Amino acid sequence: MTFIPASTQLLQAVKTNNVSKVEELILDSDTKRELIVNHINEHGKESLLNLIPQFRSKGLILSISSLLDI
Repeated sequence: MTFIPASTQLLQAVKTNNVSKVEELILDSDTKRELIVNHINEHGKESLLNLIPQFRSKGLILSISSLLDI
């Protein structure tokens, strides 16, 4: 079994617009803020921003929104 880093899994989920997987990866991460910030720094925020309105977790939406200052 191969270990795939959360950052790689997040990138793949964002690229395929897999909203439930993106939300699951972020919510299950011990380092949510770091995971989000690293993704944005490496890949930009546009694709992640497009998925935010589809998240079921309002707390996650608020956390990401405040992190991105939107």
